[in-house]
Amino acid sequence: MCVDPRTCVRAVALLVCAAVSAGTLACGGGSRPRQEEASETPAAPKVLTAAERAAWHQECWAHFNARAWEQFRACYADTVESEQVDSGQPAARGIEAAMAVNKGFTEAFPDAKGTGELILVNGAAIVSIYVLNGTHTGSLLAPDGQVIPATNRPIGVYLAHHTRADAVGNKVVKEDIYSDTGTMMAQLGLSPTPARPVVTGAAARPAVVLASGTPGELSNVDLLRAQIAAYNSRDAKGAASYNAPDMRYRDLAMPADQTAAESYEGMQAFFKAFPDAKLAATSAWGAGSYVVATGRVEGTNRGAIPAMGVKRPTGKAVSVRYLDITRWEGGKIKEEWIFYDRLAMARQLGLITRTGP
Repeated sequence: MCVDPRTCVRAVALLVCAAVSAGTLACGGGSRPRQEEASETPAAPKVLTAAERAAWHQECWAHFNARAWEQFRACYADTVESEQVDSGQPAARGIEAAMAVNKGFTEAFPDAKGTGELILVNGAAIVSIYVLNGTHTGSLLAPDGQVIPATNRPIGVYLAHHTRADAVGNKVVKEDIYSDTGTMMAQLGLSPTPARPVVTGAAARPAVVLASGTPGELSNVDLLRAQIAAYNSRDAKGAASYNAPDMRYRDLAMPADQTAAESYEGMQAFFKAFPDAKLAATSAWGAGSYVVATGRVEGTNRGAIPAMGVKRPTGKAVSVRYLDITRWEGGKIKEEWIFYDRLAMARQLGLITRTGP
């Protein structure tokens, strides 16, 4: 029993603090429950599998097609760098700039839609072939800053979409889009140069191929590198020996696909026009029976270029970026797609100084 009231107060205080140390009360502050400190680290986000990355890539294209801009925006990292390769347009750096480019294109082509034909996945890298269709009913800004008024004509062009994702696999940190501006200008009636007619994407769904790192897959990459070495030695016959007799060669800057024989003839003509021609490859990787290579086509014009209407050599050097996709069977190329911008080469040769009419 407490006789001195002050002693009783001290005793009660000691009991309260003892309760605090037991984790039931807060010392000096009444009888509220003790707050547990958060000690658990938030779980790391799940890293997407290769198959999930392919599905995510298609979803992002679907958001673009539907103009679901908020969902499409989520496909980009804040610091994304987006480039229309060799188009003359500056790279869009940052999410706001990348979104502005996409929205600007749909203002010129309100019905723009991409249809996937092929998706290749290797780690953080995804390369896809899409057909881009649309009708030019709005103003289009050319690389030289010229505004091209609506032509009301349709386009249907092939493009290669090369993306690199973040560590999780659901944000684009870098994307390069390869297509031929010359083909689009011709389809819009703004260029007299022969070009591919409008193609319409009709694939129900794209073929998806995931890298597995098998010996056969790696062997195809080695074979492509050997072909590049032959090409850089200006050995047209040696480079052509890697092509199957029935191969289909798709130079997307040319008016039509070519056979193996036509491809060989074109290579010989190119070596005459550019005796120092070489492929400066920057990357090569496989996915199933496919090999993807990127780099630059380099050379100095020392001869006529009939395909571009050049009768006398310009003496000018060119360096044009390319993306090449080959499909291999039994150590031979059965199909090949090469993407680059023909107008970039024409500009470097001094053949054109502006885009549009």
